[in-house]
Amino acid sequence: MARRIKKQRQISVPQQIDLWQQLAKGLLFLFFMLLPLTFCSAFTTEGKLYLTLYNLPKLYLSAGFSLILFAGLCLRLGKDTALSALTVNFGKRNLGLKLLVLFVLLLFFSSFQVLVPAAAFLTLLHYLSLLVLYFTLACFFSNPARCWAAVYGLSTALLIFTTLGIIQFLGYKIPFLMPILGPAATFGYRNPAAHFIALVIPFILFASGRHWHLWRGSKKPLQLIFFIAFLLGASAALILLFMNYSRVAILALMLEALVVPLFWFFSRKREVKGSAGRVRRGGWLLVISLLMLVVIASLIMAFPKSRQRVERSFNKFRHGGIARLLEFRYYHWGNSLMMIKEHPVLGVGLGNWRFNYPLYYKSFARDPLMNYRVQIRKTHNDYLQLAAECGIPALLLFLLLWGRQFYLLRYSTSDDDGEDWRLPLLASLTAFSVIMFFSFPMQMAYSRMFCFFLLALGEARAWPALSK
Repeated sequence: MARRIKKQRQISVPQQIDLWQQLAKGLLFLFFMLLPLTFCSAFTTEGKLYLTLYNLPKLYLSAGFSLILFAGLCLRLGKDTALSALTVNFGKRNLGLKLLVLFVLLLFFSSFQVLVPAAAFLTLLHYLSLLVLYFTLACFFSNPARCWAAVYGLSTALLIFTTLGIIQFLGYKIPFLMPILGPAATFGYRNPAAHFIALVIPFILFASGRHWHLWRGSKKPLQLIFFIAFLLGASAALILLFMNYSRVAILALMLEALVVPLFWFFSRKREVKGSAGRVRRGGWLLVISLLMLVVIASLIMAFPKSRQRVERSFNKFRHGGIARLLEFRYYHWGNSLMMIKEHPVLGVGLGNWRFNYPLYYKSFARDPLMNYRVQIRKTHNDYLQLAAECGIPALLLFLLLWGRQFYLLRYSTSDDDGEDWRLPLLASLTAFSVIMFFSFPMQMAYSRMFCFFLLALGEARAWPALSK
């Protein structure tokens, strides 16, 4: 009897581990699938839609889910002393985590003596929850299967999002979403919607490449079906991006198509010391990059609004230079620099740029958009807005933290299976960097979470090499 109980206990341990793995993957899949699709609509007593909230529900869900994932991690660490020791070692030695903690501390110090404390407090709480999320995801992503769970969640979300966006573009009303032009689907504004596509497409293409590789090795029809499904989903999302006609998203997409093949070609050539097969594969990637640029140019020409936006930008640059090309950003950026000049150390307070801008809207040049009817809420440059709200030290620390992710790409952790996570990471990091320069992703709850997701994935991918 004692032997039978002992044997049952020995069997139950791997079963518990397997149950934890499935639960962790399920939670990650749900989190990355649900968050971009989250919104809250209100209806009249007659059943008519009159309001849809897009950003605030995403903020609350990301903060709540961060705590749920962290609680699951703590429960798991309490039952596994070896895993707990590894996690503590990561927390003590990981430079990215230390930089991120210091960055959040600077945000905290900038939140004193602000015009609107409630805005600073809410934003700071979200950053604190994302700091917890960063640590949790970095621990979760030590297992590649959990990375793929997150990617599949993102892919499912993008597929649903793309379907809703195309329905809106064709002129059909969705009964639970406001009919906003763009199409914006579940983001409420066309620019964040296009940015979401540009940031997630590299991971979908990466997943399609994985299933193509698996199909070539096993010849299983299911892998081929997954490859085709991911490829079709990425193509539909790409078409929706050009329906959206966001110039910043198009620019980010073009840079992704240029930077990733060049990085792959030169890094592989150095790592394999002239292996002819790998170099030929890099050459094919360069050809694919050129084909993608041709496809992007064709899609620009195929959709009139995208073509008109690009043509208008070239005409503005030709006749008025950079100032004319930047449009209203020229005034936002110039006046923000004056704000930074007066508050260089701690800024005007986290989340308080829009409340201080009326005091500076003509300090550099009078902003024509600013009047008694219109309140400018974002500077359309996250780097300048961070420096204006939290000071130059916070901006420098963020640039150090962000630049570290590009530096970590020098560490290759891929095997012969072809799953080199540096490729989607580089593409998404490049796109995010461009979008932050011309838009406001760090002011939106989902994009802010996606930034911390990229940081966690980059640190977890390189940690095996760094820990040695």
